[in-house]
Amino acid sequence: MNWRLASSALLTAVAFSSAGPSVASGQAAQSAQPDPLVKLNEWRRPVQNLIDSARIEGLPWNALRLKAIEGINKKYNSKAILEALRKYYRALEQSRAALGPMASDEEIETGASVLAAGVNTEDLAKFRVLGTGRSPMRPLTYLADLIDKHHVPSNDAIDAFSKLWKDGAADSDFDGLWRLVDQDILSGVSPRAALQSRMRSLPPRKPPVDQEMENPRS
Repeated sequence: MNWRLASSALLTAVAFSSAGPSVASGQAAQSAQPDPLVKLNEWRRPVQNLIDSARIEGLPWNALRLKAIEGINKKYNSKAILEALRKYYRALEQSRAALGPMASDEEIETGASVLAAGVNTEDLAKFRVLGTGRSPMRPLTYLADLIDKHHVPSNDAIDAFSKLWKDGAADSDFDGLWRLVDQDILSGVSPRAALQSRMRSLPPRKPPVDQEMENPRS
């Protein structure tokens, strides 16, 4: 599951950050290495321009750079890498527009992956970041997984997850739902029936009071 991989990567990053001068010197040595983008040859400049544009616009520019390096390591055609980056750039723009200006880089990247799974911007906007201390990263990660990997019909998955999000479900609720649906599908239940059955078994939840209702503007 992508979320588990992300957690593992975070722990690794924490370990490195506390490792001391030896790690810092190793990073300095790495920074002295040639830029991997040079392997793009004549396509390097337009790729770099795209990355620079993302930085200027406040988009997650490093995500574009990493995707370019991934394409290089997998020995994809340089022109194909540029085309893929342009498509990803557009997805990042759409994700930020849907999730709102308060969305973090990580949330924008997650939103872009959901768009790649076939969710449209209107449905993604149902998970808009409102600065309430809740992040849609985990529900969106599970949503993309159920649609893309578990083949749950997108309309059913979006309706279920957006309702839970609107009703104030916590990360643990989405985690539990995903695990149960995953188990049911592995046992032979159809993806759609698995999700519908688990949604029906959830206890009723009272939607949270809208912040603007709690704190009306004077």
